[in-house]
Amino acid sequence: MPKILVVDDQRNMRTTLAMMLRGAGYEVDEASEGSQGADMGARGAYDVVLTDLRMGGFDGIAVLRAVKESHAMTEVIVMTAYGTIESAVEAMRLGAFDYIQKPFTEQE
Repeated sequence: MPKILVVDDQRNMRTTLAMMLRGAGYEVDEASEGSQGADMGARGAYDVVLTDLRMGGFDGIAVLRAVKESHAMTEVIVMTAYGTIESAVEAMRLGAFDYIQKPFTEQE
């Protein structure tokens, strides 16, 4: 079963996304802050990491870097409600699989 890590400091977003993914048959872990997500992503063998871009302290770019340094094959998707071309380009340059705008639909 594919294993996914959801990293988001907004509890409602994190738990809703995790619940939706579990309902689709995925094994899901959650991290409530960037540093926790980076640690879990660097230690765990996740197929996909979904991370918010803007979080206090340790942001989604730092999570992306930590995951890719330790598990280069793990796909990282960066989510944000505050997207800019610059942050999207940086995320993709660092190896993000995708960069999606919040809010997004279940199909996205």
